[in-house]
Amino acid sequence: MDSLLFTTYDQNKINELQDKLNQLSLPIKVVGLAEVDGLAEVDYAPQKSYSEATFLSNARATAHRLAEFTNLPTLSESSGLSVDYLLNSLGILPYHHNGQDDKAKLLGYLGGVSSEKRTASYYTTFVFTWPGQESNDIVSAGRISGLIAKYPHGSSNYGYDALFVVPELGKTFAEMNLNERNSISHRNNTLNKLLCDLPDWWDAQKSAQAINN
Repeated sequence: MDSLLFTTYDQNKINELQDKLNQLSLPIKVVGLAEVDGLAEVDYAPQKSYSEATFLSNARATAHRLAEFTNLPTLSESSGLSVDYLLNSLGILPYHHNGQDDKAKLLGYLGGVSSEKRTASYYTTFVFTWPGQESNDIVSAGRISGLIAKYPHGSSNYGYDALFVVPELGKTFAEMNLNERNSISHRNNTLNKLLCDLPDWWDAQKSAQAINN
């Protein structure tokens, strides 16, 4: 069975991707960063400043560095939150796995700001790369618009999910069940678009690798 590196320590994300690959009947095993030895030797962290343009460069740089290090086909993701009221002063905020401090800071920045001025967008970019064949990357990007709540709602502590309200459902991401999230999730839709191209791309890269070897 082939292996694919997903550049995350989040086991839920790894399991999600594995389930999607299984549904496509692709014999590919997803490997997370926790299974990679020697990562301390690799400078793969993305830049700390974020803009809509840097999501692609961050995801691509991380994918290329880790594909080269592990010699595995690699999927990398770069995500972040843009709050219109804060965009000029803070730019786009990185989307951290455990964002308790980030949520508190965001609420502090927006203290006293009215609901109509708390508009925001989530961005996600995925990049698939193959070691030694970086010019053949496939990319998918997406965004969803919403509002920042005045205090957290829901049980999830992931990123800014408890603060990001999707107006169509009147709920934060952290209040939604899985079906609701998947129906509107920019991240889920972006990943699914990428996976539509994966079978043909995977076969093409394996063939090119065999020829080059």
